[in-house]
Amino acid sequence: MKKQSINNIAKRFFLGNLLVAALFLSASANTGTNTVTSADKVEVKYTGVDVNNQLSFNVKYANPSGNTFSLVVLDENGDQLFKSAYGDKKFEKTFKLPKSEMSKVSFVIEDSKISYKEKFDVNIKTRVIEDVIVSRG
Repeated sequence: MKKQSINNIAKRFFLGNLLVAALFLSASANTGTNTVTSADKVEVKYTGVDVNNQLSFNVKYANPSGNTFSLVVLDENGDQLFKSAYGDKKFEKTFKLPKSEMSKVSFVIEDSKISYKEKFDVNIKTRVIEDVIVSRG
């Protein structure tokens, strides 16, 4: 009798831990929003394709000190598409890039005063899916 109760306790303990692990992993899994953050300081989010067929990205940067920082957008060859300096404490900007043969875009935020540099690489893959249904009338 004692052996069965120990086995039951062990099984319940194992299943309980398995359930908690599954809940934890599902809560922290990527929900498909295509957002990358860096320690709650920088957020780069892909927001889709607009009506003009341009890729849209939202960039947020928490800059509580108000230091001047630079934001650079690079293409796959490392060529600058955009560069500017800002001093906003709560920076947010939407970037629209042409949906062409571009396969990679990089967002680089750098604050030289506090030796902070963060680079986010965005790989762009376009797939076309055609569903064709032939039915007999």
